[in-house]
Amino acid sequence: MSSKLSHFLLYKMSMTEVYQPVIIKELLNNNGKCTKTDLSVALARYDLSILDYYKKIVMRWPKDILTKHDVIQYQRNGELFLLNPGLVDLENPVRELEICEEKISIWIDKKKNIERSPQASESIRYKVLKRSNGKCELCGIPSSLRPIDIDHIVPQSTKNKNEKVTKDGKLIDVHSEENLQALCYKCNRAKRNTDNTDFRRTKKLVRDKIPSIIVSDGRKPKIKALSGHKLIEALNDKLIEEHEEYISEKDNTKSVKYGSFDEGYFYEGDE
Repeated sequence: MSSKLSHFLLYKMSMTEVYQPVIIKELLNNNGKCTKTDLSVALARYDLSILDYYKKIVMRWPKDILTKHDVIQYQRNGELFLLNPGLVDLENPVRELEICEEKISIWIDKKKNIERSPQASESIRYKVLKRSNGKCELCGIPSSLRPIDIDHIVPQSTKNKNEKVTKDGKLIDVHSEENLQALCYKCNRAKRNTDNTDFRRTKKLVRDKIPSIIVSDGRKPKIKALSGHKLIEALNDKLIEEHEEYISEKDNTKSVKYGSFDEGYFYEGDE
């Protein structure tokens, strides 16, 4: 006999993502109760970009380190990780499992303490995301395809006791907009906390009317006119940016509103 839930699944549930059936499946498999963490983990298993990311992670540092210490072997045929024989009694690995749980708990607590420390305000986070148009400032992928993180350009791990870091030769607040960029979770994980590369595209070629628009807004733009091969390089970069904006916004009016690139104006920020 068909249940009300079956009727919902078959006839009423519309899907643009896999979320609903996964959540219902998990609830059914756990006597109708799941924590939000349980459901988040379950959904992550179906996120192909996350799976692809962690497949690459597994094959890099963990595999290399564990192989170096003779803990595991890796068989390419079948893509199998094998615990080396003789290390532990696999019939009774109670103590080893306890140690693993302890290590995981210590790491989680450490992570929580970092996340509980003062963070960038929501207004600053909004500005960073708005500036990036909701896209990763390294690879350009939009937030609709991959979650976007707010990354500290100079890592938080380098801050002093006053929550300051050194960027471009001066001390700034670690959570200031000047030290933040939008990166997708994949690029952010790859960057890690030892890299201070600034991926923001704040300097770029602009249309001829943009400088006067900036001035009318009460700001003082730093502009220089490009020519020759530098102008060609800047035009190539701008072509990519304009194409991305066209795809996402379908805005064909920019050349009318803001002019062309005849003057070769290169915007380097405000004074």
